[in-house]
Amino acid sequence: MNEENTSLVVQAGKRFTIDLEAIPGAGYMWEMIGPPDKLELVSNEVVSISKEIGGNSTQRFLLVAHQPGSYALVFGLKRKWEKEPVRTNVFSIKAE
Repeated sequence: MNEENTSLVVQAGKRFTIDLEAIPGAGYMWEMIGPPDKLELVSNEVVSISKEIGGNSTQRFLLVAHQPGSYALVFGLKRKWEKEPVRTNVFSIKAE
């Protein structure tokens, strides 16, 4: 399993986005794994960036950190019927 780590500094109470490359035509979508209590998922949408059938797209997560603090946010790329993600992406969020 591949894992990427990214650090973000956000403003508490303000919305922020995380964009991840997905392959919805092949069933590969990102899921939040155990989101922290202090972070709220406002929306999750797919923004197409490819005209090709089965091409890559961007999956956009809109979130808000309600309180200042540090949080670990983990996303897994997998098909709905699979138990384990083929890739994970960990975001270290610092809300100020």
